[in-house]
Amino acid sequence: MEKTEKVIEKKNTEKKSIAKKIFDVVFWVVIIGLAIIWVTDFINVQNDKDPIFCISQKTHTFDDGTVEECVGLGYKVYDYNRTSLSYGRQFGPFFIGMKEN
Repeated sequence: MEKTEKVIEKKNTEKKSIAKKIFDVVFWVVIIGLAIIWVTDFINVQNDKDPIFCISQKTHTFDDGTVEECVGLGYKVYDYNRTSLSYGRQFGPFFIGMKEN
């Protein structure tokens, strides 16, 4: 009986090891993918281009112009087209707010 128990335990350990390896690969693919998305949109904003990976876009209208808001995966981009503000484009984490003044 001991031999059978050891074989079963070894098989369970092998299954856990394979599942852990699969999880590790998927985890790192997701992390690297997010990093590529963030860097790509950051470089686009720095080069005064539109971000590519927007999940949602909104246009905020004011008396003196508009502000385009792009929400991405963990970040926001604001494009200020207002006469009272001269910020241009702003890239930051998802919790930043739009500049009002």
